[in-house]
Amino acid sequence: MANGDVGMEELMPFKKRRSLRVVVELPVNVKEKIVEMGGTQETLITKRTLTTTDVDKGQSHLSIPMSSLLTHSFMTSDEKEKIENRVKGDKEGGLTVEVIDPKLKVWELKLRSNMKKTSSLYLLAYQWNHVVKHNDFKQGDELQLWSFRSQQKLCLALVLLQGEERL
Repeated sequence: MANGDVGMEELMPFKKRRSLRVVVELPVNVKEKIVEMGGTQETLITKRTLTTTDVDKGQSHLSIPMSSLLTHSFMTSDEKEKIENRVKGDKEGGLTVEVIDPKLKVWELKLRSNMKKTSSLYLLAYQWNHVVKHNDFKQGDELQLWSFRSQQKLCLALVLLQGEERL
């Protein structure tokens, strides 16, 4: 670029900027685990920096703002309906999904939605605190969330982008 030229990154509103450190291929070990589970159709859903709320034991969920999703087509209409029709206060409600963590342990978590006037979120809950503890997740860690299908069921994989030395 010539002096005075402005790159596209600088023209984008701050909230819309995506970090340049986005891995668009799954790490080999995660891909192998997905194959071992009979998985196909791997899709990058979002990249998130963990917040205080995401690692707070009292909250016990990973927030996934719908506005941060790179695609909305990773769920079937039946899956979306199951997530959105959960009765408030129903701790067992939501869609059960298998989630591969960065250490390749598979967890059974619940994917839920939280529709508010100001924001709409998906929540990854139920055993989330165990995932945080097992992986020593901290505020500021960068994660990618991938979806895949195993026996036609929605599954997820978490890829840690910083702090790999803790693995």
